[in-house]
Amino acid sequence: MSTLPSTPTFPDSASESMPSHELETQTLLERSRTPRGRAANPYWVIPVVLVVSIARGMTLSPRIKVYNEIACRAVGSPTPDDTLLRLVASAGCQSPEVQARASKIQASIITIMSVLSSASTGLWSQWADINGRKILFCVSIIGFIVMEFVFILVSGSINAITRRGEAFILIGPVFEGFCGGLSVFNGVFHAYISDCTPDGSRSRIFSTVQGIVFVGLALGPWIAGIVLSNTSLGAYSLFYISIAIQLVLLAYVVFLLPESIRSRGQQPIQLHVDPVPTGAKETLRGHIQRLANAFVSPIFIFRPRIIDDGISSEKDYSLTLLGSALFLYILSTAVYQLKYLYGQHTYEWNSVQLGYYMSLLWISRAINLLFLLPVIISYFKPKTPTHGPLTPEDIALELRFDKRLARASLSVDALGDLLITIAPTSSQLSFIAASCLSSFTSGGNPALHSLGAVCLHALGHSSETGRLFGAVGVLNAIAHSMAPAIFAATYSLTVGTYPKTVFCLAAGLLLSAVFLLAGIRSKGR
Repeated sequence: MSTLPSTPTFPDSASESMPSHELETQTLLERSRTPRGRAANPYWVIPVVLVVSIARGMTLSPRIKVYNEIACRAVGSPTPDDTLLRLVASAGCQSPEVQARASKIQASIITIMSVLSSASTGLWSQWADINGRKILFCVSIIGFIVMEFVFILVSGSINAITRRGEAFILIGPVFEGFCGGLSVFNGVFHAYISDCTPDGSRSRIFSTVQGIVFVGLALGPWIAGIVLSNTSLGAYSLFYISIAIQLVLLAYVVFLLPESIRSRGQQPIQLHVDPVPTGAKETLRGHIQRLANAFVSPIFIFRPRIIDDGISSEKDYSLTLLGSALFLYILSTAVYQLKYLYGQHTYEWNSVQLGYYMSLLWISRAINLLFLLPVIISYFKPKTPTHGPLTPEDIALELRFDKRLARASLSVDALGDLLITIAPTSSQLSFIAASCLSSFTSGGNPALHSLGAVCLHALGHSSETGRLFGAVGVLNAIAHSMAPAIFAATYSLTVGTYPKTVFCLAAGLLLSAVFLLAGIRSKGR
């Protein structure tokens, strides 16, 4: 596992003895010490990521069960005296009509959450750049807790709620979507790490934390299995356990997690807000315009930037190309869900065999992110100073490294998809091996995040890191809203003729992203 960069200590009186105009240009690394003396460090955020991932992994199976029960009640039109338990025991709840209704409920939840997350992530990220990361961690965790509580209500014994479960369950994704969901959570932990690590490549620490995510997702179902096998608790008790451990996590964030940026009232970052005409400020139209700008503005961080060296000026499209490549990469990840469906359809896998296949992919990702990728990064990463400001030449070296790492990861990922298309359909081993090859290239995500931060610093806008990861969260939400429909439509149209078409589509998206990354400049201003 990689070694996290150490955080140097600074006098607590630094903020008192330094003029305000110098303090605003001070790096976030030097502002990471809290008033209580605990320095912000990437280690602090690892328990947060791990616990959230475990909690979500524990309730994956119970959530599917709830969808099926709600669909069974909706299709069967039961009387008020019928209970969900009685309905689930009936054979009719296994009918294709019920399964189709359940998948529709699940799709509605994902769509609502993705749309609302894409609208709220930018607002939350900009707000956190001023008010701090801790509050946003709390907002995200509260959203997760409310979502679990809604599942408890719709699976309970209150007939007034269970009879309207199909509508009532939508309250969960609406609330979690307004809290930003996973888009805000992913953005804030990347921003927290960036706040308290030196400028330059952060691929190693990002890959380590991303590996922790997959460790948590793999541990969650395992812990759930132990609880259900060794106790008399039912499947829905996992929602209570998930809420309990997230409440403990919320206390950890509130009382122990150090803030990574300065406290409120000493705001070092001044966010740019597009002006609204004076005459419109007090009108309803003005307020709507300001709100619309706030929703759309996060994406503008990927706009071309003007580079002026004092002699000439030109536009730099590095962030634009990065955002486009990241969007294509996120779209391509939707193929993973269809890999499960393809395996079941082609090789007639049962639930146990499919579970082994999914666990193997998660384990492959975790091994790559926690062990293999950090070793590669340690060996090939440029030897630049770990303390103090980096020179433009150092930043250029870090940028080139992250670009090569991202392009290599995406290229091998595309190779894995292409190998599936050319491998014989009769060979399960070749399909599994090619799938694992794609999992072992999961470093593309942390490398792209790190490349974005380095590009921003090279352009002289390192104070906008929080906005950058907020914008990445918006791209995630938008891409995850579109990708399932694109891949599902492709698969449904080609499954009868050439079901491997979806893997060609994923490979094409990845290779297009590699092509876009090639255009990123190796130096800023």
